[in-house]
This record gives sequence, C-alpha cells and structure tokens, in this order.
Amino acid sequence: MTAELPRCAVCRVQLEPGQNVVFRRDGRVQHTECPRVLCLLCGLPVLPNQPIRRDGEQRLAHANCWMRMLRTPSR
Repeated sequence: MTAELPRCAVCRVQLEPGQNVVFRRDGRVQHTECPRVLCLLCGLPVLPNQPIRRDGEQRLAHANCWMRMLRTPSR
C-alpha cells in the first residue's frame, strides 16, 4: 500500500515522486513549474483561479463545462 501524495496548490494535480516542488508557508506544496492542465470537456486550459470539478484522480473539468454536460439531455 502506497501513501497518497498531496495535490499541487496551484494546478490541483496530484504530485508524483521525482517532481520538483516548493513547500509554501501555509503548509501546502506546489510544482516549481506546473504542467498544462486541459479541461476534459472543452479542451481549454484550466487556470488556477477557475472553479473545477474532478473526474477521477488526474482529470479536471471547468465547473461550467461540467454543469453544461449534466444539463444536456442524453439521447
């Protein structure tokens, strides 16, 4: 059983062993250079100040895209 690693405080992606990180004064951890995170629904970048929804461990979506997907009637 392996320990679950924290998520980056900026890009909100789970950290992996071997990545360069910085420990912040507030106790959180962030990448020295965050990877580009794309919304799984619209394909646009997910910025740190945007609300998100999570589908699984690594997949993020904009909150607006997520709600739009839920409101779309399934056929």
